[in-house]
Amino acid sequence: MKVKDVHGGLKDYSAQHIKRSCKRAGFDENTADEIETRVFERAWDSITTRKLHSIVYSEMKKRDEILALRFRLREAIAELNPNYAEFEKYITKVLRQDGFDAEWSPRPKPRGECIEHEIDVVAEQHGVTYMVECKHHYHHHRYTGLDIPMRQFARVEDLRRGHEHGLKNSVSADEAWVIVNTKLSDHAKRYAECKNIRMTAWKYSNENYSLDDLVERNRAYPVTILRPPKHVRTELSKEDVLTVQGLMNLGEEKMEKIHVKNSVLKNLQRTALEMVEH
Repeated sequence: MKVKDVHGGLKDYSAQHIKRSCKRAGFDENTADEIETRVFERAWDSITTRKLHSIVYSEMKKRDEILALRFRLREAIAELNPNYAEFEKYITKVLRQDGFDAEWSPRPKPRGECIEHEIDVVAEQHGVTYMVECKHHYHHHRYTGLDIPMRQFARVEDLRRGHEHGLKNSVSADEAWVIVNTKLSDHAKRYAECKNIRMTAWKYSNENYSLDDLVERNRAYPVTILRPPKHVRTELSKEDVLTVQGLMNLGEEKMEKIHVKNSVLKNLQRTALEMVEH
């Protein structure tokens, strides 16, 4: 059986790929086998990856709704709103949960040797300061290309020289870091590895962990993974609530300021707690 990807190409159906997805979501091996069997029975030749993922999700949901939500991680990250810089803010929170001292979009803009630079996130850990560029794609199946790490390398070089010259508003820029919610092109990987740029992407990292690993190890799921209604998402975003931990930590006083029924927020909090503790 063949599966049609988002670019129109055909590839072989992979039972192992589906089983791995089930296990990453938290299902045991026997349940993963059971889900894959049902998915195969329901699928058809030349099925699209979108349709296949929908079947996988529906079969997971029949067995455990909370674990099924975790299967939506990639989609949930893609759903963060670029108009409000939600991905950059979300990554800042994830890095903080991972032990970094992270600041979103520092002001005034850091000064390089030549120009000032808009920095998405400045993260520091163990005495090393990273300049982080966050690249978010709504269409998460596309690839991030060579231009992103090249620009970040040039930006950090300019910032480093500005700091060496002691310019006002300059910052220590030890290393370049790029975090994206897509996979990387081969050229992007090769350039980053050659220039020692830290790259965190979907299913790839040339350092410690990929984006999915970074989120999972901290259980730092975006609130979009809970599939809240649009108006609820909007209200939570206004209060900078972008992770399930941020939702769980909402106190009664803060809840009163959010224009959403208290019962709706409580239900979302319970689901968030189940996801984190499952």
